[in-house]
Amino acid sequence: MIFSWDEWNLDHIAKHGVRPEEAEAVVRGAENPYPQTIGEDKLVVWGATEEGRYLQVIYVLKRPSEVAYESLAIESWLTIEAGDVSDVMRVIHAMDLTAEMKRRLRKRRR
Repeated sequence: MIFSWDEWNLDHIAKHGVRPEEAEAVVRGAENPYPQTIGEDKLVVWGATEEGRYLQVIYVLKRPSEVAYESLAIESWLTIEAGDVSDVMRVIHAMDLTAEMKRRLRKRRR
C-alpha cells in the first residue's frame, strides 16, 4: 500500500492528534467488514493502532497520475513505475473513535 501525504492531509489529521503512521497502520490492518464505502468514493476503516488506540480513518483511492509528485516518497514512485501498484491511498480524515463507535466496533466483531 502506498499513501500520499501532503501539507493539507498531514495538518488535518494532526488537528485530531493522529500521526500518519497511525492512520496507515489502521488501514493496513483493516479487518472485515472494513474498509466500507461511504459515498463519493470514500472508504472508511475503524481499527486499532499497534499501541491500542482506536481510530476512524477515511481515505480515497487515487491513480498515481492524480497525486502530487512530492506527496510520495521516492521508493513509492519506484514501486509505481515498476507497475506493482495501481492505486494510491490518500487519507482525508482520521480521528479517535468515540465511546459509542468503540461499542459498535466491539459488537460487530462478536
